[in-house]
Amino acid sequence: MSVPHVAPSHDAYGQAKRRKVRKGTHSCWECKRRKMKCRFDPRIASTSCNGCRRRGSPCISQEFPEDLEDVLMSIGTTSSDGTSFDGRTRPATPCERTDRILTPVSTIMEPSQYYKSPEQYPRTTRNDTSQFKYERLSRFLHELLPSRADTESICKASRHSSILSHELLTTPYTTLYQNGLQTPESLLMTPQPNMHPVLIARHMLQLALFLQHLPPDLHKEIEGLSEPPRVIMERLADLAIYHVTTNESLIGSIESLECIMLESLYQVNIGNLRRSWVAGRRAMSLAQLMGFHRPDNQTLYKALDPQTKYDSRIMWLRIMTLDRQLCLLLGLPEGCTDHSMASETHIANDCPMGRLEQLHCVAMSRILERNASKPSGQDLAATRAIDLDLQKAASSLPSKWWLAPKLDNASNDLQAVFWDTRRLVLQICHYNLLNQLHLPYMLRPSSAENKYEYSRITCVNASREVLSRYNSLRSFNRIAYSCRTVDFLALMAAMALLLAHMDSHSDGAENLLANQYLSDRGTIEQVQEHMSEINRLNSDELSAQSADLLKSLLAIDLEKGHGRVSVREAGSEGMLPHDGMVSEEESVVRVHIPYFGVIRIAREKQQAATTGPSSSSNSEAQLRLSSLRHPTDPLSTGPLSSGPLSTSSISTNNTPNPLFFPVAYTAAPHEFSAPFAHQQQQPCQTTFSDPGLSLTPSPLMQGGHPGLAAGGEDWAFQGVDMAFFESIMRNVGGDV
Repeated sequence: MSVPHVAPSHDAYGQAKRRKVRKGTHSCWECKRRKMKCRFDPRIASTSCNGCRRRGSPCISQEFPEDLEDVLMSIGTTSSDGTSFDGRTRPATPCERTDRILTPVSTIMEPSQYYKSPEQYPRTTRNDTSQFKYERLSRFLHELLPSRADTESICKASRHSSILSHELLTTPYTTLYQNGLQTPESLLMTPQPNMHPVLIARHMLQLALFLQHLPPDLHKEIEGLSEPPRVIMERLADLAIYHVTTNESLIGSIESLECIMLESLYQVNIGNLRRSWVAGRRAMSLAQLMGFHRPDNQTLYKALDPQTKYDSRIMWLRIMTLDRQLCLLLGLPEGCTDHSMASETHIANDCPMGRLEQLHCVAMSRILERNASKPSGQDLAATRAIDLDLQKAASSLPSKWWLAPKLDNASNDLQAVFWDTRRLVLQICHYNLLNQLHLPYMLRPSSAENKYEYSRITCVNASREVLSRYNSLRSFNRIAYSCRTVDFLALMAAMALLLAHMDSHSDGAENLLANQYLSDRGTIEQVQEHMSEINRLNSDELSAQSADLLKSLLAIDLEKGHGRVSVREAGSEGMLPHDGMVSEEESVVRVHIPYFGVIRIAREKQQAATTGPSSSSNSEAQLRLSSLRHPTDPLSTGPLSSGPLSTSSISTNNTPNPLFFPVAYTAAPHEFSAPFAHQQQQPCQTTFSDPGLSLTPSPLMQGGHPGLAAGGEDWAFQGVDMAFFESIMRNVGGDV
């Protein structure tokens, strides 16, 4: 039975006494506790805010007492056993609605024995209610599944546009090549209401992942649905995550691990990188409890469904790969240093693409290990060694494999299109690893032996490869939730390429990148256009803010005159003018990054030109890269005391020790400041002279920060920008 997605009205509170609240207060209790903005979606007829709908929590206005949650829980549709609930609020689970004392018992039994029909159950005692508890939870989840008619409409509409990809988490490539991937019709095999709740949750998450890959134009073409596809997607995922994947009493089976992996994949697809990382760490912990990390491959787990197909080694590889990818993006330490996946024994019988992924997994671990260590003279040698390993990994595939595949919208072979897309994404990941590897050395000052030139050229070429493939992918696939990490990688590649051109502009006639500047700029402009289009089609916050940031950076026109420009971390609001603005004489672009500070790309006076380590004259334009974290930064115990930069790069008077190189002058300064999604919905006022740029004051000016695990709708970049600039500024204080 399909459950309407309707929120209870405050009118249902009857004669509940209203509280007096401060004028202008509109947020609910839950958003107040979380210190989040309370927002409502005008497209959905609901009196619940967006945050409460996603969390499945009661949305109670501060006009009413907070203890009215019990009233909310009794409002909504009624299940077959007389329990009241709806699909939005967090209903009391079946195990919470019983008056028995529920104690878990061993679930090591055959799946066929796990559930019986109600008449087969003997009379239970207070210490023997585990089966009864899980059956009621299963029935509860089953009644919240979409109706058969809704599922058929979705599958029918998407038959010629998408296939399922969740099998990649559990099945080797060689098996998938041979058998092919599942089609949408397999989603019509709805689990029975007496099946284990983990199996029902798995179906919910698989359907939610499938809806993520639904083209935006199909959302309007599917007629007769009881709810919009995106609402169905969010509701199914929220229910499965809240009641099953985060319920430790349900872990232990191979399917429960798969569910947590599906949750992590779902979160990364919608741009919630931090929540995906948290879910991935839960999956890693459970996999270790099951023994997946053991070299003897002795695992301890059970299967609830004998039809479940899985490969424990592949599941471990997928868990490790996603964890390391997210750690690189977010600047976090890896959860496990296991390198066994790239052993000769493991890769001998794998397909070429599978071998490359395993070698990538080890390379990511080595990069993270280098980044986590204190900067030293050994870093450059380690960087070159990893580079050679990546070259060796690339050479394990034929040269034609590295040509960007042509994706054809008119193709009827969805299996072939899927594998071409997978190949394109893996190519992007390879070039991104080269970027991540050499980024700390890309903007180092020139030396007599030019020992950093290799890193700069490698970053430039890798960025071009990433961006050209991104443009190819997004010309074909405009689904925001599909291939989501590629959007983050493209943004970093575009920023790296633009900064490299700023750096190289100081070389004058010896500028090795001069002839490629216009084509590189055109490529980045095309990336910016694709991001704007994806936002238009999907109302996607990440794409919108990425497009705005690239527009700001593209305003730095290297062909218009010369002047001094600096890139530096300027601290928080205490380092800025009281009006929150920077004078036109100083600023070109200012990027506000939560928990990090302010990155300024700014024009400055000429007299500072001689203070840098480069040999540029006073009349040349300068790009200065330095770091200063304001002491009021919530994560700082001193100037970069816990960051990757050594304190030796900060002078005793808290003045940054700068790194100089020439760069050209832009016609007009701009400010980019959009760490929170809701800022984009407010009326924007342009504080600078460019009429085409409309950006808002940063919430950092009021000292605000998003929650550490805030979703993409509240924190679009998720800290990826912070990790990027920290990597750029690594080792700037010393010659290593």
